[in-house]
Amino acid sequence: MADIIELEKRRQQQQSEKTDGLNEEKFEVLKKVLQCARCQLKCSRCGTQIEKAENRQRSPLPYPLCSGCGDEYKVYLELTEGESAGGRYWHNQEWMEIWRTWLQHQKALDHYRSSKEFIKLLHEFEGLW
Repeated sequence: MADIIELEKRRQQQQSEKTDGLNEEKFEVLKKVLQCARCQLKCSRCGTQIEKAENRQRSPLPYPLCSGCGDEYKVYLELTEGESAGGRYWHNQEWMEIWRTWLQHQKALDHYRSSKEFIKLLHEFEGLW
């Protein structure tokens, strides 16, 4: 009978370790999606630290951009409206595709953050914050 109890104890310990590992994984997801992806102190496009003066400038997007990426985004908007690249040969179709797909990625992140599953995950960790 003692062996059966030990096996049950062992099973419970393994289950507890699995649960702890899953909770740790969930917590890492939350940290990356909430803290890292929406940090107001770094440019959401290039990751450069944003100075306070730059941070005060209004980004045309709901994501923080450094002054360089903000300027590039303005050029992207101009080019999507049919304006000339003004001699900036590096603003080619591939460059446009990078901006287009980056914007799509940001929208996908926003959709994920507002999904019922992600919100459920937030509620599971409400007490830990």
